[in-house]
Amino acid sequence: MKIFEEGRSSVLSGSALALAGLCGVMGALAVSDLATMLRLSSTSAFFLFFSRAVLPVNMPPLAAFAARHPVPLFLVAALFWLSGCVLALGVWRRAGWARRGAVAMLYLLSAAAALALLFPGMIVPAPLMYDGMSIAPEFNAAVKTAAFYLRVICLAGGGLCLWWALALDRGGLRKEFGDNP
Repeated sequence: MKIFEEGRSSVLSGSALALAGLCGVMGALAVSDLATMLRLSSTSAFFLFFSRAVLPVNMPPLAAFAARHPVPLFLVAALFWLSGCVLALGVWRRAGWARRGAVAMLYLLSAAAALALLFPGMIVPAPLMYDGMSIAPEFNAAVKTAAFYLRVICLAGGGLCLWWALALDRGGLRKEFGDNP
């Protein structure tokens, strides 16, 4: 079996293999982190610590969710990376189920990027202001910079995910898979 077979898009094969490698490494790290989190959460001291923890005022909603539910967050991260690895390997093998799964995952990623682009306050905290005056100018500058970079990354990453999803769903790459109608 060749890595880049004749008659198939080498860009798609190379991208799928690179993505499978990246997702595999990230999946292994996420599973390791999940195992560590499960070992920590099985102790009674873990829940005593979190029962006394206080969340900051005006904390972004996604950060507050992550602070309140750390184990499900680590589980979702591990499942995301491992499913990305499996789907990328399936796309490399040109399996129809993998194309459909990759298209769905890419559409979901582009939708999540669009939501983060429209509502960066879900991820980045709001600047600290009191009656229109900045309370912490350095913090506010860092927050504005983080929101700007979040928008740039979401625009570029979401556009790239949408482009690949459309190429696999409606473009010429669909013909390389065996599930054409």
